[in-house]
Amino acid sequence: MGLRTIHLKLHNPSTVKRDIINAAFINYNNAFNYLLKNAYENIASIERDYQSPRGTYSSLTLSKWIDRGLSDDINKFDIQPFKDSLKLDIGMVLASYFVQKKTNPNMPFPSFKADDAAGQLKFRPIYFCRYDVKRCFCFLYDAANNKYFAKIFLMNSKNAKVRFNNTFNRELQYISKKQPEVKGLKKETFIIVPLSFGKWQEGMLRQAVDKPEILRTSRLIMKGNEYFISLSIDLPEDEKIKPATYLGISRGIKNALNYTVADMDGEIIDSGAIGLEELSLSKDLKTNNCILANKIAEIAINNKSVVVLQNLVEKGDKLSWNEDGINYKPIFGCKRYNDLVRILEYKIPQRGLPAPVKVSSVDIFSRCRLCGSNTKKNRFSKNMFICTTCGASYDIDGLGSSNLAVKLIKYQRTPLKIKARKTEKGMLLQNELIGLNLIVPFNENPFDKLMAEVKRISEGVCYDADKADSKDVSSINGLNSIYTANTMINKLVKHNFTNIEII
Repeated sequence: MGLRTIHLKLHNPSTVKRDIINAAFINYNNAFNYLLKNAYENIASIERDYQSPRGTYSSLTLSKWIDRGLSDDINKFDIQPFKDSLKLDIGMVLASYFVQKKTNPNMPFPSFKADDAAGQLKFRPIYFCRYDVKRCFCFLYDAANNKYFAKIFLMNSKNAKVRFNNTFNRELQYISKKQPEVKGLKKETFIIVPLSFGKWQEGMLRQAVDKPEILRTSRLIMKGNEYFISLSIDLPEDEKIKPATYLGISRGIKNALNYTVADMDGEIIDSGAIGLEELSLSKDLKTNNCILANKIAEIAINNKSVVVLQNLVEKGDKLSWNEDGINYKPIFGCKRYNDLVRILEYKIPQRGLPAPVKVSSVDIFSRCRLCGSNTKKNRFSKNMFICTTCGASYDIDGLGSSNLAVKLIKYQRTPLKIKARKTEKGMLLQNELIGLNLIVPFNENPFDKLMAEVKRISEGVCYDADKADSKDVSSINGLNSIYTANTMINKLVKHNFTNIEII
């Protein structure tokens, strides 16, 4: 399962509804500042009394610091519809503060305002801790017109409004497993507002119509004169697919993106380009990236591919070309490509495939696919590659993706390099990647000792590719954590320790 956040805009709320929303923001912020001020005055006792035996802090536990007396006090701010959420919001802020304070004792306490929030230009978002048709917030769906609406509880019983029947034909159903009973005219503590959003968000809401349990918490956000719901949604992943190919996705000068599919032996079985026609589908860059990501995901699904992407965070790919005073640049800049990578990192696993692998791309436009020669001299022009060693020629756009597609295969065939040097006690064998640091006495067999040590290391490695933290696991040649210590150890065992290069 993957928890994602999407933003949905409240579409043209009426003046009355705007007044209700604005009043809710003022009430919420006044109550939040009131609680935060009280927490500041009692911070020492809160830090001491609400710490777990392990020395950690949880938002739920810290929210219980707000006793009955303080809970009654904040009723004066008319925050009853989101009272539980407000307490959890304070708990999250305090938990974050205490965690940061452990590493930085001088960490300042979160700022709060002592005066009325009515004069503020920027409001803290209103937090809703659950999806519920009877309180907090929920969604309604007009199936006939494919329209979505938000039902948001923002008023207490004192400020509730009477809703009159409107003469329009619209049948709304709750996005909920149980449809609550529809009641007639009465004072209501909620407002109903239509939503507007893009195709990407609509795809997620369509899933929620069938599986409402994937809808989680939300925040109501004010930006200028507009309002948005920031929704957490737990999207189910598709059934796991066993990879059968590799799919390389590279930038291009003629095409926005290029792709190559290679089988597990490194043979190219398909290739192509994602060109300018896809880019014209939307002027919005974020929407455009989502369109491209969906296209890439479909190619990966159809070919059961491990997606291999360029790592353009630290080093570039040297795709740009200067000729006759003209500088030719990739259609996709590094930032935009990295934004696309971030979308693919969650979209691909949702479709049942392994998470994409990012690899170094410093040589993908200068290395010959046939003989492996890697030199800048191989680049003949902005669009042409001619190997100075074997004479093979390729189109530059297609060369990058094809080198990416076989990058992991070549990596798997690369021997593990072990540093060896003599010491007074014996031969020192080292490899930082797998944590090898072994001294073999001169009178013992280094091969037997190496096998025993690798077995000992492997028994202590608890590696989960889905949960690996890049801070805890080393990487090699730009590969991310999926090909690290445990993978290298498996390679040694698989090849019966024959894939070793002593340096």
